Amino acid sequence: MADDAAFGGPAAHCHRLRVRYAETDQMGVAHHAAYVVWLEEARIAWLAARGQSYRELEAGGLLLPVVELSIAYRRPARFDDALTLLTVASQPGPTRLAFATRIERDGVLLAEARVTVAAVDRHGRPQRLPAALAALLSQPPSPAECR
Repeated sequence: MADDAAFGGPAAHCHRLRVRYAETDQMGVAHHAAYVVWLEEARIAWLAARGQSYRELEAGGLLLPVVELSIAYRRPARFDDALTLLTVASQPGPTRLAFATRIERDGVLLAEARVTVAAVDRHGRPQRLPAALAALLSQPPSPAECR
């Protein structure tokens, strides 16, 4: 996972969401699979906060499938909780982006995750990350309301 200091820095993106009833089990606890959807939402928001549409990337022939995912669950999220997802990105290789995300409720850590995506063309062949996409790693997001 990323260094804690990175999440408080200017490159971190803040995304908020509320746990929906459909994402919980009979006990009102968020199902572990819901976190994967939230992480995808946070990655797309990370791009959008830097002016990059994921839809436009795909329309241009660049796809970013998930090739690795890990989540460490610390505390449960529950129905109607307001969550904050803090995401930072790095480039572990010429064809990959890694997103580290902290999921918090009122400043309390609920989960830590790391998602790695690979740049591929429409035939699934690896592609170098376009320079413009790699440049987003050093670009701060648009101002966020989170902290």
